[in-house]
Amino acid sequence: MRPKFFYGYIILALCLANMVVMRGVTGSFSVYYLALLENFPWTHSDGASIASANFIVYALASPLVGLTFDRFGPRLLMPLGGALVGGGLLLSSFGSSLWHLYFSYGFITALGQGALGFVGHNSLISYWFVRRRATAIGIASMGQGLGALIMVPLTQTLIDKVGWRSTFMITATVILLALVPANALLQRRSPQDVGQFPDGGPGAPSDTSGKHGKHTEPDNWSFREALASFPFWCITIGQLALGTALFLINTHFVAHLVSLGYDKLLAAFIFGLIGFVRIGGTVLWGFVSDKIGRGRAYDAAILVTLMGLSFLIMISMSSAMWFVYFAAVLYSIGHSAGNPIYGSVIADIFSGRKVGLIFGLLEVSFGLGSAFGAWIGGFLFDVTGSYAWPFSLCLLCFAISGLAVHACLKWRSRYSAQRA
Repeated sequence: MRPKFFYGYIILALCLANMVVMRGVTGSFSVYYLALLENFPWTHSDGASIASANFIVYALASPLVGLTFDRFGPRLLMPLGGALVGGGLLLSSFGSSLWHLYFSYGFITALGQGALGFVGHNSLISYWFVRRRATAIGIASMGQGLGALIMVPLTQTLIDKVGWRSTFMITATVILLALVPANALLQRRSPQDVGQFPDGGPGAPSDTSGKHGKHTEPDNWSFREALASFPFWCITIGQLALGTALFLINTHFVAHLVSLGYDKLLAAFIFGLIGFVRIGGTVLWGFVSDKIGRGRAYDAAILVTLMGLSFLIMISMSSAMWFVYFAAVLYSIGHSAGNPIYGSVIADIFSGRKVGLIFGLLEVSFGLGSAFGAWIGGFLFDVTGSYAWPFSLCLLCFAISGLAVHACLKWRSRYSAQRA
């Protein structure tokens, strides 16, 4: 008998599309940022504070997103998220002050991005994929790279041709007419909803640690148990550091190159290249993580990230273009490990009926780190006149994120041994 098509691949495709939009909207702020600074008498930190407001709301809404996922599922959560992103961008097109954009982009759009982001998708994927969890999260995370690759240069092109207000309107219209209906019609919470099992197998598989094929039964963590555990707070610190580093660079990368004298469209293209490389990088690190373990994979990823980031700091207007591209590609390969590996570590440890809420609580620190990273980048530039110091801060943050993963894995190893 021919095997039944696994509906999990439809879910994975939806997650990919949602991540394209979520990450594309987030990444595109780096070019809206320059347009806003040209149109309004704001400092760099003023403009960056809009992104910071967005990240703070994203962070604080994450537990609510997780709770909504656990109680109502993705068929309500994700269409609602798309509607909020589209509506927020539409309102942003009428922006005339910082407070207007704080509300439209910093609040409404942020709520929608939370519903379409890390929390809901990684919670959803943890139901549909177990043995290939990190690989599946890596494939969905390709959407982040595609979003940066497609939407950032396209946004810059549209801004050059029709202005930033019309670009907000065009983006909002596409989201409202395409993404919202697709999620409303096709989303499902778990394989059991369509008479299937995780990974498309003949029965329910055991959870996997992603290392050497060892399997353990998942714990059904309660909210209080998770909140009192060592890995929860360890991941919180790692997520805070990772969010700070990623969104300092995401918000200010284009501005960094422009401040050095590079053309805005070229800077946006290079930023898009980072997204393009990330497409393969997330799948690569997810696959490697499932094969050799989360710790070894993230060690290698952090080393590559630190090398690429160091080269980005060294860039000047006299640098050869091959060096600029090489630095961007190296950084992109390394930093793309964050989502699949952190997502898998969280799901490996906290699997159970409260996984959405736990993902949401842990995402608070990532969102707060993102807000801080976006703001501190602009503040340090205003103080020093250079992005060298802000980017140097990212070196420390990535190192901390790597140490946090190692500490969690050591805890998990001891905990599994005690239960054996």
